[in-house]
Amino acid sequence: MIILRNNRVLALLLSLLLAGCSVSKGIKKDLQEASGSELYFKGISVLNAKTGETLIDFNGGKFFTPASNVKIFTLYTAWKTLQDSITSFDYVKIGDSLILRGTANPLFLNDSLNERAVKFLRNSNENIYLKDEEIEESVYGAGWSWDDYSYAYMPEKHLFPIYGNVISVSKTGDSVKVVPDFFQDRIHLSENLKSLRDKDANEFYLDKSTNFSNKKIPFITSNQLVADLLSHELNRKVILLKNDKTYDFKVFKEVPYDTLYRQMMVNSDNFIAEQLMLRVGSVTNGVYSVKEAIRYSLENYIADVTQKPRWVDGSGLSRYNMFSPESMTYVLKKMYDEIQQDQLFSYLPQGGVNGTLRYNYTDQPYVHAKSGSLSNNYSLSGYVTTKKGQVLIFSYMNNHFPGSNVQIKKEISAFLKKLYESY
Repeated sequence: MIILRNNRVLALLLSLLLAGCSVSKGIKKDLQEASGSELYFKGISVLNAKTGETLIDFNGGKFFTPASNVKIFTLYTAWKTLQDSITSFDYVKIGDSLILRGTANPLFLNDSLNERAVKFLRNSNENIYLKDEEIEESVYGAGWSWDDYSYAYMPEKHLFPIYGNVISVSKTGDSVKVVPDFFQDRIHLSENLKSLRDKDANEFYLDKSTNFSNKKIPFITSNQLVADLLSHELNRKVILLKNDKTYDFKVFKEVPYDTLYRQMMVNSDNFIAEQLMLRVGSVTNGVYSVKEAIRYSLENYIADVTQKPRWVDGSGLSRYNMFSPESMTYVLKKMYDEIQQDQLFSYLPQGGVNGTLRYNYTDQPYVHAKSGSLSNNYSLSGYVTTKKGQVLIFSYMNNHFPGSNVQIKKEISAFLKKLYESY
């Protein structure tokens, strides 16, 4: 297997491989001499989707920081575990009481899709109680950047999230609208903006001189706050229930999981990814724990992966994650074999069409793939449907490059176009 070492020889080697030519010892020597000339690390793995044959390998067995490419593993794990519909919440009616229990549903009051669940609560004649239970781990994942707490891409995990655990703020002049308006008196206009929120309090700050709409800011959540927010939304008291009693809960289901998978992958939604893995942990191990969900997946769904990844969260926010391009194409191959192609491709952003690829790969609608981006790291993994109708599986990972990822995206685009035209 040939290991590519440098962009200078990448095109040459690709042309040889794609033409079916063998690579001579002289070219191997050229590759060795070219090694070490780049300032950053890249890895590439390309498979034939039908046969699983490795077509191209460039540091495919090396570990990289994958960023949101982790969501590929999360999607496969959730799809294997959570077929059917999302549980909006668990509930039980006892006399004049309606007791609710969280189920890690990320959509409650965060999307119009949960209208039936909200209507169920509004029409209830019982006193409403919220069971005081917690997830089995920290609200933030290991290796997340601590100072990103006020940014929309890093809400807290929770057993009963509400409004996606973010406020949505719009500002025109001195007029400010916030959803939910429960937080209206916590909004402050600032001429010297340092942070969007206090680190340890739900006090929010906006730039006095700037207008905007639907700015998302995470809030610090708790079970008592969820009860208060539900009270505010339903215009009736919701009481936090602190006891250890066991109840015979029923489930309230509304939205198909497919809808959630598409939102997670197309929009690269970190919150949905983490909440899905909490739910997987509950279904497979009886605990709301991303760590337990990962352990179960590694032991049961992907036990034969060649390079066992260091996998620590569901979203890819953690810098502790380490995955290889080969492990990415391995899981993409499993999904291709197990999920109907149209359904699978609908989960992924399409080049130049939607989601995180809408403004990239604009002339390449034949690409269905998940991007992953952290500062100085960019990866893209997914599927290419070639001019001849073949489907190729690819993972192209880049770590530790200086500057922006603009040039990296151009290189990947050219690489994918070559695949498209040559197979």
